[in-house]
Amino acid sequence: MAIVRAGPNEYLLVGRRGVLENRGSAVTVWLRPGTIYVLVPSTKQEAAFEFTQETKDGVPLRFKGTFIYRIDDPTAAATMFDFSRGHGIDQITILLTHVTFGELRHAVSHMTMVECIEQRKTTLSGVVAAALQSTIHSDGNDSREWGVRIEAAQVAQVFIVDATLRQQLEAEVRNEIKLKADQSNMQAQEQIQLAELESQGRVQEQKLAGDQAKLRRDEEMELAQIARQRRAQTETLATDRQILELEQERLHAQLAADRDRVTAEAPVRLLRLETERGILAEELTLLQLQNQVKALEVERDLLLARAQQELKVAILPLEQAPRLVESASKVLQGTNLSIYGEGGQVLGQLAPLFDYMSRTIEKATGASVVQEADSGVPA
Repeated sequence: MAIVRAGPNEYLLVGRRGVLENRGSAVTVWLRPGTIYVLVPSTKQEAAFEFTQETKDGVPLRFKGTFIYRIDDPTAAATMFDFSRGHGIDQITILLTHVTFGELRHAVSHMTMVECIEQRKTTLSGVVAAALQSTIHSDGNDSREWGVRIEAAQVAQVFIVDATLRQQLEAEVRNEIKLKADQSNMQAQEQIQLAELESQGRVQEQKLAGDQAKLRRDEEMELAQIARQRRAQTETLATDRQILELEQERLHAQLAADRDRVTAEAPVRLLRLETERGILAEELTLLQLQNQVKALEVERDLLLARAQQELKVAILPLEQAPRLVESASKVLQGTNLSIYGEGGQVLGQLAPLFDYMSRTIEKATGASVVQEADSGVPA
């Protein structure tokens, strides 16, 4: 078996069953005799190109440039180019150089000398880069990639081939440089004068600026003072607002506490009030009963006094009746009473008295009989 080693700047490709396999870089592989393998460099490759071409205005110019590339897909590159004999890099360089020549010649033939010189790093370098990119990434019928990546491409230098023309152009350039120098001197003098005027103007401006700055500072100080006063007022208002909010919170908390206390004490108060109401109702009932008893006692006393008075009135005729009879007998004693003559006149005068006495006695006698009947005592 053969030992194959790939350096750190090489890709090792090994053929297996008709397909190339990339084994990587900096590896050592044991291969059977007759196994196909190839080493593809992975370092950057630089290629220089140089050619002469007439411009659109008939001036021959010589162009020099470079492009840098490297192989990033060794399998595609090994398929497109022959690296088994070490000519793969040369083939890639030659092909890309030819492509660069063709595209640059075409571009320069459509540009003037001045355009070529001025657009060396822009247009011409862009033409080279675009040509190389379109070549390695084929967009024709063959869609296979080269496995190459362009790192940089540029046209470095542009020379005038004709010496006479070059000298003439150099003289024109020197004259132009001198003219530019004279113009620069005039411009310098003008700039000095302008600088003096500007200096005077700057002095005035500085003075005005100083005055404006002073006014601005005064205004800023005044505004700052007003701002401080506003901040102080704002802080005072904020403090007052906080105090009011704290007071409101305290009042709300106190109201809530009172509400909770009232809510908690309400059943107890209601029970106490209900108990007091019951006690008062009982006391009212007791007072009403006492008043009724007193009223009955007063009524009893009144009835008793009235009964005693009526009894006295009823008994008075009985008590006075014997006296009346005795008095009448004394008056009539020794008198011959007759209804005729003088006796009749006396009897006529005494008849009302006797009549009254008889009625009184009858009433008294009847009342005593009624009282004895009510008391159950016989008359």
